[in-house]
Amino acid sequence: MNEARVYAVRHRISQALSRDGPTVDSLVSDADARVALLAGRIEAFVAGRVAVLANWAEQPEEALFAGCQAIAEPAMNVAEVAEAAGMAAVGAVARGICVMLDGLTSRGIWHTEALRVHLRALTLVLEQSSELGAPSDTVVEELLVLRSSLGFTD
Repeated sequence: MNEARVYAVRHRISQALSRDGPTVDSLVSDADARVALLAGRIEAFVAGRVAVLANWAEQPEEALFAGCQAIAEPAMNVAEVAEAAGMAAVGAVARGICVMLDGLTSRGIWHTEALRVHLRALTLVLEQSSELGAPSDTVVEELLVLRSSLGFTD
């Protein structure tokens, strides 16, 4: 069996789109417009979750370690939606928190101070998200370097 076989994969979404109905491009455009309308609500949602996470930065190590699940949920919430409201750096820092918590559960890597740095950076980057020319990208890059040096893989 040296011959390559080519299989045609059925495009399941194409069945939902009729010839006289909306196009994929128009559906994507409409979705983008709806997300833009929700940007203010998304920003408020993200700010609320960041406030919850900021409280964890000052907790003692035992409480921080025990609260990993309580930290993971709002961090994932922020990571999932922040970019839709133009807060890519906030989402990137939140993803970094998720990576660190995943490193604990999957590989047993725990670094209290590095997690605190991420939690504090999240607040800082959120505050800078509305400023033009803010150094948020630098913060995101430095946190990535920190995680890499500690053995976390994004």
